[in-house]
Amino acid sequence: MSGREEASAAVQRALLACVGPGAAEQLAMAQARLAWSEVTEEAGLARPPLHSRLVRIAAGVAQVEASDPMLAQELALRAEALVWAVNERMRGRPGATIVLRRVAVSVG
Repeated sequence: MSGREEASAAVQRALLACVGPGAAEQLAMAQARLAWSEVTEEAGLARPPLHSRLVRIAAGVAQVEASDPMLAQELALRAEALVWAVNERMRGRPGATIVLRRVAVSVG
């Protein structure tokens, strides 16, 4: 087991003991949402009134909801770079155990 995996397991055990079941998953999702927000803001993809949000992640696929069809198209075009940037942003953060593989964008 790598150092990152050991640290992740330790965080999950501590959260389970202190907060209860599901806490580790909630923390991982919160870290992913924060990273998505930071990355899209830095990329200029979060200027009002345009915005996007990470809705859920299943099997490494991030389901993202965009506020506008043009933004959705831009996110889809930049998906590979966004996935890389979000994974890099989460690297080393406490509880950030999710690794994205791709992004699916919808308009909401």
